[in-house]
Amino acid sequence: MAWVRGLYKQMEPYVSKNPRTGYVNYRDLDLGRNELGDNVTSYAKAGVWGEKYFKGNFERLAAVKAMVDPDDFFRNEQSIPPLPAAKGWTSM
Repeated sequence: MAWVRGLYKQMEPYVSKNPRTGYVNYRDLDLGRNELGDNVTSYAKAGVWGEKYFKGNFERLAAVKAMVDPDDFFRNEQSIPPLPAAKGWTSM
């Protein structure tokens, strides 16, 4: 892990600074991680790092996740959580 952080430090002058973005095929846990409460992923907390990976598409991707995997069975430290129904999206 130290070598990855070293690489980040070397690349720092060449990447966006505000907001810091992420590469989708690399789980950068320094950007944030899903925290389970009652075995449910927090949409609000995931949005912090999700916007860095997916920008304006995070909410749409979470809506698709709610249709395909509403119980969030397939998840990892930075998986997209299902969009809460209270956000106004409905399944087809």
